[in-house]
Amino acid sequence: MIMIHYLRGYAFSVRQVHSQIAIIGGGTAGLNVAAQLIADGHAIPQQIRIFEPMKMHTYQPGWTMVGGGLYDINKTLKPMEKVLPKNVIVSDSPVIKINPEENQIQTYDGEKYTYDQLVVATGIRTDFDQIKGARKQLEDPNSPVASIYHYKYATKMNRLVDEFEGGKLVFSEPQMPIKCGGAPQKIVYLSHDRLRKRGIKSDIHFYKTAALIFGVPKYAEILTDVCKRKQINCHFKQKLVEVQDHVAIFEDQDTKELKSVTFDLLHLVPPQVPAQFIAASGLGDAAGFCNVHPNTLQHVKYKNIWSLGDCSSLPTSKTAAAVMAQTPILVKNLIRTWKQGQEPIPEYQGYTSCPIFTSQSTLLLAEFKYNSELDETFPIFQSNESRLMFYLKKDFFPFAYWYFMVKGLWGGRDGFRFFKGA
Repeated sequence: MIMIHYLRGYAFSVRQVHSQIAIIGGGTAGLNVAAQLIADGHAIPQQIRIFEPMKMHTYQPGWTMVGGGLYDINKTLKPMEKVLPKNVIVSDSPVIKINPEENQIQTYDGEKYTYDQLVVATGIRTDFDQIKGARKQLEDPNSPVASIYHYKYATKMNRLVDEFEGGKLVFSEPQMPIKCGGAPQKIVYLSHDRLRKRGIKSDIHFYKTAALIFGVPKYAEILTDVCKRKQINCHFKQKLVEVQDHVAIFEDQDTKELKSVTFDLLHLVPPQVPAQFIAASGLGDAAGFCNVHPNTLQHVKYKNIWSLGDCSSLPTSKTAAAVMAQTPILVKNLIRTWKQGQEPIPEYQGYTSCPIFTSQSTLLLAEFKYNSELDETFPIFQSNESRLMFYLKKDFFPFAYWYFMVKGLWGGRDGFRFFKGA
């Protein structure tokens, strides 16, 4: 549709394109929603428009394994056109604003789009620049600073550990929420095990902004024992604020005092933030995350707007497993309200999973829901580190992601979705 606007006596046209379902974000959450809508017969591809400026789709859970020496970086990257559902409409200009009152989306190139139903699935952005000096050290190939939160820096981390000949390793974790809250300590344990196997003596320190090793008591106890056994020194309520040449500066979260820590290798995790347009469009909570009902995934104000995954306000750990649990509930509720005129079902209880590598052959599978309540699938294997869970994470999950999730046929812990509406 072409709309004619007038400004100071001149007429100009702004093209408005309508889609029944608009999805902002072509990452794990957005892709999964589109795939399940199509696989379950709720929509045809031409009724869906995905807004995604990136040309490559990334399997970000694999970057921990890349940095830990377990995985090839090339296996975590695929061209976007290879994973998007066939015949969906794609807009590659970044979204800059949503007008929820008019059901309208505006993109950076000036185009405007309208929708019947909107799914906000933009993920969260890593903000390395919040740590002074971090970007400079990360980009310098000769600087012993890396991060698994970027594919290029994850590859650097793998190289740095391979080349490490002894000394002090420092690992940091920022304030929550972040993508996969367990990842900052996964790389600690993987690095420790690699050095142990090579007979390299190392002094490892893990600095966390939080006051606990993990937010679920059962797993916190297990991971505390892991750190003691591996002689990993944990420092709590310590926030990384600056990186200099072989020096990390931390701020004590109680006293606000600064402390300089020397290192021979630093792995840092950046603070992470939601897309600015969410808050600017009146859709965000106090922290800027898309403000949805915690059980229905419907926006608290706008009933035709939905959100899931890392950009949502859902008070649970932001993981791919959480997205797998959230997607079928969002799809079901979107169709119930839009096509059937019914109220959404408050079905999501916060399920998430953090598969935490504890060595290069063992893993602790942490599964829980809202209020840190246990919600385990394999209890017999989840009271300690497991070799079976290690291979599930390392080999099966990537396979299921690339070959079934992108087709809407993978339901996370609910297994395969080979039947319509499963």
